[in-house]
Amino acid sequence: MACQTCRSQTRSMLRSALRAGAAAPSPVARNLATPAATTRHSTTTRTTTVRSFSSSSPRQILGLRDSYRVVGASERLFKVCAKPADYRITDEERKQDLVQKRDDGEEIGKAKDPENVWHKTFGLQPSFSTWSHVTMLHLYLINARLRCFDRDEYRNWSQQMIDHFFFECEKKMHLDHNITSSALRQRYLKDIFVQWRGLLLAYDEGLVKGDAILASAVWRNLFKGDPEADPRALVAVVGWVRASLAALEAASDATFAQQAAEVLERPVDVFWTRLEVPFLSDQQQQQQQQQQGDGQKQTPEQAKAKQAAAEKVAAAP
Repeated sequence: MACQTCRSQTRSMLRSALRAGAAAPSPVARNLATPAATTRHSTTTRTTTVRSFSSSSPRQILGLRDSYRVVGASERLFKVCAKPADYRITDEERKQDLVQKRDDGEEIGKAKDPENVWHKTFGLQPSFSTWSHVTMLHLYLINARLRCFDRDEYRNWSQQMIDHFFFECEKKMHLDHNITSSALRQRYLKDIFVQWRGLLLAYDEGLVKGDAILASAVWRNLFKGDPEADPRALVAVVGWVRASLAALEAASDATFAQQAAEVLERPVDVFWTRLEVPFLSDQQQQQQQQQQGDGQKQTPEQAKAKQAAAEKVAAAP
């Protein structure tokens, strides 16, 4: 049995506990009070986490917009690269069995621009091989300039340009060459990708080691190592490549797409003409001297061309 004093202390402690329980909020009251506290907390959190554009990094704000911008700009730029040596083979020609073929079995179409320098002046056949290598040469010039960009931007631009190229390759295989087998098209696309990787290394080596190595790379890829290829065509292509790279290097990053299109649209035959005019003027002069005698006067154009050639030779070291 507990003593009287212990029982009194126990009752006092129990009453104190009961009073404390009455003063404290009930579980229901605590549950009703919780949403208000949570709302105040969440409101404060939302207020503190709201960001303005001025406080966000430009890469986060413009990242998505830049991605779509690159898709559109790269597509327009690729059309400039694919246009110079473009060709076509119609269904009517195929039905009538009028499609010509090279000795290796490659089909030959008709140039969309019969006056283009690649087919008319350089003597390349309007075929898939010619179109792909001329297009890859233009893409190489673009890729060389893209290396000056940041790593992520370079990868984005480069991947978009390559995607446009391979989409167009597969489209030509299907529509122009009637290759309906998807597996066969994929095998050809793998071969083209291997050619693209080798072309990058070959042209890079030529840029570093000199014009002779670059001309050799152009001869092996663009002219398929043809022993009958005109050396003046190789010189003209090398001169155009060097001049285009210099112009692309001077282009600003902000207006790269527009300026690159203008550079690639510059005529290639300008470099051929610089080699051709002095040669043709001398040849014409010799023919005229043989036919009409040595006393015949030169035309003003021939005299100017000959004088310019003489001045160039005299100015050479």
